[in-house]
Amino acid sequence: MAKAKTTKKNTKATKKVDVSNLRKGALAYVGLHGLAYERAQFRAEQLKNASGELFETLVKKGEKLEGKGLELTKEARAKATDLVEGSVETVKNVVPFGGRDNRVEELEAEVATLNKKIAALSKKASTPRKTTKTVTTKTETVKAEAAKATPAEKKAA
Repeated sequence: MAKAKTTKKNTKATKKVDVSNLRKGALAYVGLHGLAYERAQFRAEQLKNASGELFETLVKKGEKLEGKGLELTKEARAKATDLVEGSVETVKNVVPFGGRDNRVEELEAEVATLNKKIAALSKKASTPRKTTKTVTTKTETVKAEAAKATPAEKKAA
């Protein structure tokens, strides 16, 4: 390999080529950034348009799901209401009070009637009978007369 001789002419030409290459490299770098910026703007615009369309699509899907959800809620509410009403009827039939035939009120009325009968019977029992006193008095009178009687009268009786 032979060494190239450097001369002043070669050095100036090399410097021009180096500066030209540096300038071109810098311009390519700036161009790269410009291109990236333009593509980014283009993608941003696409995303903006797509997001608007996507948003509208999501709103429509949300409305459909809302309708289905409301239907399911109404069905669940109806089933729960039927279940509760059935349970309430079962409980009313099993429990002796509450519901249609109020047995407690009937029993209270019956107790009140019996209390009145007991009070009436108590009044009758506490009032003295005149016939009983008369009989008792006659018995006592006969006994007293027998005690007063003489022994001869006793033999005659």
